[in-house]
Amino acid sequence: MTDDSGGGGTWGCVPAQLGELLDLVDEAVVICDRVDGPVRGFNRAAAHLFPRLRPGRPVSMSAAAPLARAAAQQAEHFSAAYEGRGLTGRLHTAGGLTVWLVHQVSSAQEAEAALAHEREKSAFLEETTRRLGASLHHGRTVRALVEIVIPKLADASVVVLPVSGRRTHWHRAGPGDARCSGEVAVETLERVPKVEDALYGLQPRPTVVRPQEMDALDEVMPGKFGRGEDALVVQLAAGGVPAGALIMLRGPERARFDDADIELAHRFAVRAGLALATAALYSQQAHTIAVLQASMAPEPLPSADGLRLGAAYRPAAEALRISGDFYHVAPSAAGGVTFFFGDVSGKGAEAAVVAGQVRQSMRTLAMVRTGPEPLRDLRLLNDLVMSAGHRFTTLVTGSARPCDDGSVKVEIASGGHLSPLVLRDDGKVAEIVCEGMLLGAVPDPSFGRTECRLEPGELMLLYSDGVTEARGGASGREIYGDERLVDALASCGGMQAPSVAERLELLTTEWLAGRPHDDISILTLQAPPRRGSPPHHRPEGPGGSGHAGEAEGP
Repeated sequence: MTDDSGGGGTWGCVPAQLGELLDLVDEAVVICDRVDGPVRGFNRAAAHLFPRLRPGRPVSMSAAAPLARAAAQQAEHFSAAYEGRGLTGRLHTAGGLTVWLVHQVSSAQEAEAALAHEREKSAFLEETTRRLGASLHHGRTVRALVEIVIPKLADASVVVLPVSGRRTHWHRAGPGDARCSGEVAVETLERVPKVEDALYGLQPRPTVVRPQEMDALDEVMPGKFGRGEDALVVQLAAGGVPAGALIMLRGPERARFDDADIELAHRFAVRAGLALATAALYSQQAHTIAVLQASMAPEPLPSADGLRLGAAYRPAAEALRISGDFYHVAPSAAGGVTFFFGDVSGKGAEAAVVAGQVRQSMRTLAMVRTGPEPLRDLRLLNDLVMSAGHRFTTLVTGSARPCDDGSVKVEIASGGHLSPLVLRDDGKVAEIVCEGMLLGAVPDPSFGRTECRLEPGELMLLYSDGVTEARGGASGREIYGDERLVDALASCGGMQAPSVAERLELLTTEWLAGRPHDDISILTLQAPPRRGSPPHHRPEGPGGSGHAGEAEGP
């Protein structure tokens, strides 16, 4: 047994011969009464690593900082740098005593461990980028964010989203599989300054928050955390725009956040903040688009006694569900319906804006006028379209009123739109010629006006040039054309107005075969067939063949 001068080991708890044997071991051995109790003995290697180690003194008072930290945290393993040396240690119990075994890591081992640790961090950050980039849905991105840090950086985590109004949302993951979310008042967040600073983008680096500073967030923190352990508050931002605050928590059995943890948390926050901000921006844009879609999409067709209606609508930008085609049908106080149908030049958002202006103007005119004045309406709209910019539009407007004999009287006025087609009772297709000039082309255009009658079972078709100009077929460059449309309409004898619109759209999209196309819109108005009338014969042709079933009554 050696003395306690720091050169050799000191053993007061084991036989001298065993102490001498332990002095031959390269690994440091420190024996205590208990984890945080006084030192009972140590070997030569321990005296070398911790020269101020003395028997009878608690580990925390023996200048053995790595052992003191591990004892305070009740950790069974530790890795630490101490006085220029890399140390790893593990805790054992034997004969009612606590035994620390500490190993000095060689330079080669340190380099290898550092490389492995760096690879592990890189893999974690790569996985972060992959998972957070897998979805632009804001809610899913938040849930993925709080889950990713467990268990690599924390045992539980909370994301507090940017403040909107007087309350804001939070999401939590951990401990274990626990998941929950809720709201917290802004006044509560203001009582935790470091969290508040992170939310407002005033805390660029992660910062440790003491337990007593987190008391105001009891409703947000998981029950077993926030009392005896520190938390790490991380700002989430992208391009200087705050995207939220991340609070990471560790249980009492884990080491506190060190410099390496804080650096990794900062690198994580850069990726997480960008993903969260991107998802938030996408969600805002998606909401805006949904609002615009709702305002620009055609309204459902009304019900009208003595009249059947059908429609089909397929924008060129199908993902946006907005187009330069527009139509509107409204019940008329005089019976039947009034309607308009148009097509703005071009496609996409720009054309949709003009279409929305024209549609809203037509609806406004219908509300303020005392009687139908289609030609006057077209002249007013011409001025509107010309003042809106360089786009022009076609438009046909009119009314359809059922008559006592079961027919429907249709009056139309045209501003350069494609002539309506009528499917007659005998299966033939006729064109209703109504000439007129484009709206927005010249300051003083001329417009045409005409009327026709639909006998029971007959149908009128209004359509945009996205139907006839659809390119497809075997070559992919051949247009659908007027003849195919006439044949397709002729094949719809005996079908009801909604089915005719759906069939014509289906034939057009089949012709396109998934290729890009212009906006496609179809509107059908039909005089119901008389009850008991025989089914129409569908002529043979490119549009279809065979016989239709018996038509239903109004």
